[in-house]
Order: sequence, then structure tokens, then C-alpha cells
Amino acid sequence: MTKQEQVKAIFIEEAGEIIEKLDVNILRFEENSSDFDLLNEIFRGVHTLKGNANAFGFTRLGEFVHHFEDVLDHYRSTKEEVEEHHLELFVGSVDVIKAVMECELDALTDLPADYAGCLEKIKALIASKKPGAEPIAVEEAPTVLNDLAAEFALSGEEQMDNSIANTIKKLQASQREGLNLYRVDLTLDADCYKRGFDHLLFLKLLGEKAVFLESFFGMEAIRPLEGFACDENVFKHVCAIILTPQTLEEVEENFEFLFDHEYTVTRIVQPLIEKVIEEVNPVVMEEKDQEVQKGSAKSAPAASALNATAPKSTIRIDTFKLDELFDSVGELVIAQNFIAQNEKIRSIEDESISRAIETLSKITKRIQDRVMSLRMVAIRDTFDKMKRVVRDTSKKTGKELHLHVLGEETEIDKTMIDSLSDPLIHIIRNAIDHGLEADADERIAAGKKVEGTITLRAYHKSGSIVISVSDDGRGINKEKVFRKAIERGIITGEENLSDSQIFGLIMQPGFSTADTISDLSGRGVGLDVVKTSIEKLRGKIEVDSKEGEGTTFSMVLPLTLAIIDGMLVQAAGEIYIIPTLSVVESFRPEREIVHALKEKGEFVSLRGQHIPVIRLSDVFDLPTHRIEPWEGILVCVETEAGRIAIMVDELVGRQQVVIKPLGKSLARLKEISGGAILGSGDIALILNVDELRPLIETSHG
Repeated sequence: MTKQEQVKAIFIEEAGEIIEKLDVNILRFEENSSDFDLLNEIFRGVHTLKGNANAFGFTRLGEFVHHFEDVLDHYRSTKEEVEEHHLELFVGSVDVIKAVMECELDALTDLPADYAGCLEKIKALIASKKPGAEPIAVEEAPTVLNDLAAEFALSGEEQMDNSIANTIKKLQASQREGLNLYRVDLTLDADCYKRGFDHLLFLKLLGEKAVFLESFFGMEAIRPLEGFACDENVFKHVCAIILTPQTLEEVEENFEFLFDHEYTVTRIVQPLIEKVIEEVNPVVMEEKDQEVQKGSAKSAPAASALNATAPKSTIRIDTFKLDELFDSVGELVIAQNFIAQNEKIRSIEDESISRAIETLSKITKRIQDRVMSLRMVAIRDTFDKMKRVVRDTSKKTGKELHLHVLGEETEIDKTMIDSLSDPLIHIIRNAIDHGLEADADERIAAGKKVEGTITLRAYHKSGSIVISVSDDGRGINKEKVFRKAIERGIITGEENLSDSQIFGLIMQPGFSTADTISDLSGRGVGLDVVKTSIEKLRGKIEVDSKEGEGTTFSMVLPLTLAIIDGMLVQAAGEIYIIPTLSVVESFRPEREIVHALKEKGEFVSLRGQHIPVIRLSDVFDLPTHRIEPWEGILVCVETEAGRIAIMVDELVGRQQVVIKPLGKSLARLKEISGGAILGSGDIALILNVDELRPLIETSHG
């Protein structure tokens, strides 16, 4: 790739980001057209896009955004109120920009159908405004600095804060040139003594070249004498104020053998002291020669204040490189587990070796967590895109509605983000088109407000992320779904299904309860595709509905596709992994609740449900001594076809494992979804519980 091609690739990536942001901001401006700061931001994006588009020969895009820029510049300069019908033109213009960009990238000769019409409307609009008028220059509003002292107070430690402030106040008049004032915060882990460290050791090192002005020991976690452990650190926070000629880097060298999260050194800057004392708040601190504060989430809140205002530095990294890094860390985790679980190493009774292994384990876990965090992004951008879907669907259906968004900061693996858009779009359209009542009269008759509500929410639950779409519409008629499923041959009618399982039937292929199907969606139409998409992400969809009140579709997803949280079980001498997302419970059944029916296999009766028993030795044709279900352990799991009980010999434990792809021979086994290397070096297969089916043969009558 030539340098010109590389620069063009960067432009295309940046242009995509600009257009995505325009799509979000234009909707926000439509809701609040008096927000001229937002209009300025939209203008800057369009201006950047215009210059870059012309530079790389995207002339059709350049021409369109040039005229759109003129319109935006007029309104931002004159502060004139944007008319409602012109707001619609603004939104349509961003649609055209997206479509033209795709035409330019694909080198298509034909332009979008609404390109010419939209461009003419833009030209007519700017012509209708005062022609020839000199544009009014608008100065950018000065940046208002936050009151850091007021925003980042150290709650619960007023005595320490006041003492520090008083000490600094006394020092203010007498501080000599060449001496620096620092605050040192130590938050050592509970095992620091075992690693040969304690607070007094570091205070002594500091005292060799510094004068202590104040020191504080957090005593809150000290336990009564009978529960005291002499080898466990209970001082969760130790703070010291020192005066020294040393630089920040020289002070930090005293703590080079500690983990980053166990210490923070911050320089107290003189010009900020007086303001801090007046506010009677903690001291605002700053690193020497840097605006970005070094430290972890456990840093002092005052130090965090600087982080909040310091400009962030970012770089672009190919996601392929991140994947390679993650794979390498996965290998590191496997190697570390092998060392920690190696019987020969564990048999060596040497405290230094044990400490070294423990430290290696902590460092490896920290590296894994940090690499994982590189793949995690807030779901905000995806939710912002859904606002446009809601707006357009609302206008197309003629239904008044309000979108309520919760949990935008929830983070999810970036590799999953792109795969979530289509399922979310379909569920939202489905909720608006068939979930909400047909018109205002129907809602009023039901005792509801005319304006419907769609709630989009993301949150963490039991090690998974849940993304839900709720409406306050009609709800789903459970009896109608049940009858339709019987008519379609999806169920026989003899099944003992829960409400959630009945509602879930609408996601079967070709299922619909709608009497007429619109071009948007039908309740049930296409949901099988949504279900398949979510299952590819190793997730599941849960449906909850109350007739007359509304419906909620919840997508339960793993935090990442690279690691799985699994229950390790042993069957027929082999180790298998069952995703904990599917596990309901595990138990050893009583003999009385185990039954065998001819041509139906083995069942266990559990709280009124007859659950089929699956023997892994039969599924994978493994040679083993056959035992009865009451002699083993049953793991009850939830599948798309209902609950099943997987029979195992032993529960080994629960563990997060790095997923490894299977070879071609094993990849054909639909009952297996992947593999993992355990700490012992053994390979464990990950079960695809949705593909496990009971066998006909039985061992008892």
C-alpha cells in the first residue's frame, strides 16, 4: 500500500466516524434546535468532511456537503431559529451524505435517488436567506473550567483533609524555592507483608530525603484482637504529605517494586492551594511536567480531578493486532495455570516459590484484565443509532412515542457490537409496529397516555450483559401463541411449558400472530433470524410479556466472545465445559423421581416438570461403566427446546477459559461449540447444550 493509499484509508475511516456522529447529533438537534453549541459541532464535522472529500476526489460528496455547510453556517452565525420543516431537511441531508459516501466508496456512477432533490432544497433554502450578506463571525465560547475542589471532595475523611489544608496554609508563606510538596497515597494489597513490604519501610525510605509534614493511617478496617491476622495488611489507606527537593520521578522510584494500583504520588501545585483552602476541600494535585495523572482507579479523588480535565491521548490500532495480543495473553494464562497446578511444583515446600507463583498469578490476571479492557467499548454508540430507528419508525407508523435509554455506559466486547445492530433494529421496529397499540384511541381506551414508550436498556447480570427492549403496548396473547404453535406443528400441546417458553415460541421460523404483516415487521416475523444472530454470539433471548401492559425482549450475552465462564464436569473419564449462562442447577436425584418411558428415554421429575436425562457417554459413544441416574449428578440446563438434565460423574468446578477453535473433524460435531486448554494441559470440550437430544434406549423399566 502506497503512502497515498494509506492516507486515503485513514480518511475513509475518519469520514465514517464523522458521518456516524452526524447521524446522532442531527437527531439531538432536532429535539433541541436552540442548542447552537451542538449546531457548531455539526458544522465542524461537515466542514472537515468537505475538505477531505474534495482532497481525495470524492467530488459529488464534496459538492453536497459544501452547500449543506453554507446552510449550517447561516444558522449558526445568525442564531436564527431553524423552522420545523427545515429540521426535516437537515435530517434528510445527513441520510444523503451517508448514501453518497457509499456510492463514492463503491465507485458507483449513479447517485442516490433523493440526492438531486435534497440538494435543490438546500440551495433554495440558502438563496431564500439574505443573499450577499456577510457571514457573521461567531467566536467560540471560552471553555469553562470546572471547580475541581467542589467536584472531587474526599468524602468521609474531613479531618485528614482539613489537616492537610492547614499545613499547606502555614507552609504557603515560608516555602522556599527548590523544594517540592507531594502527597503520597499508599493502598497496599492485603498480602503485602508476604511479599516483604510494609508501610513503615516506604515511609523510612521517603524520610531519607524528605521532611514529613503530615501522615495519616486509615484505621477503619482493623478487626478485634480475636480476628486479627498478623500476616494480613489492614491499613487500606496511608497518606503522607512530604517536602523534598526530589522530582516526582525520584519520589516514585521508592515504590518501583509495588503494583501500580498500590501507590499514587502527586505534586501539590502552589497556585491552586489558596482556592482549595477557601473551599475547605481536599488539595488539588498535579504531576510535575505532566497533566495526565499516573495511578489507578484507587488514586486520590483530587488526583482524579486532573484526569477529568486533562486531554486524552489516543492512537488507532488495528483490531487484528488486538486479537493477536489477546491470543498471546490467553497462552500466557494457560502457561501460568499449568505452573500453578503442576503437582511437582506444588510439592516443593518453599515459601519463596509459593510467593513467586502467587505474584505471577496476580500479574497475569492484571494483564489479562487490561487486555480485555482494550476490547471493551461503551454501548452508547449503538444505542445512539437506535434513536434514528425509533424516529423513522415512529414517523412511518404515525405513532407518537418516546424512547427511554438506560445504561449507555455499559461496556461490551467490540467484536460483538457490529453483530448487535441488526437484531436490535428488528426488535425495536417489531415493538413499535406490533407491540404498541394501533392508534391513540386504542391507547386511551386502555387507560394509557397517547404517547407510547420504548425503553432500551443495558446492564450487567451474573457475569453477563443484558440488552433489553421494552414497550408499554398490548402485550402478547399467550393463548393465541400456544394455539398457533400447535397449528404450525411446533409443539404437540402436551408439553409442560412455562410462560417464558410459550412467549419464546414466536421466535420459531415462520411464526407470526399478526393478522396482517406490514413492510416493517410482524410480531414473530423474522424473529427466528434475530434468535439465530444472538445464538451465534453465544447468547439467548428471553421474552416476558403481560397482556395489556407490554412486552420485554431481553438479549443475554457473554461479556466477550474470547472467554467463556463455564462449569467443568467429568463424564466417562473426560472433562467437559457447560456454559454457566445455561446452567439452572445441579443435584443428585432421588431414585423415586427418575423414570424411564418406552421410546422416550429417561426422565427426572423436578417440581412438576418432566425433564429428559442426557448421558454424555451415549452422545459421544464413550466406553464406560453404565450407572443409574441416582448414582450420578444431574446438571439442569436451559435450552431452546426446554430444560434438559445432563448426567455427569463429578462436578470439577467453575472456571473462565479461553475458547479455542476446533479442528475440521471435531467442527462437524454439532454438540460441541469449541474447546479450551486447562491448567493441567488437558483439553476440555465446550458443550453446545441446544444440540443435545435424549436417546431412545433406556437401561431400566
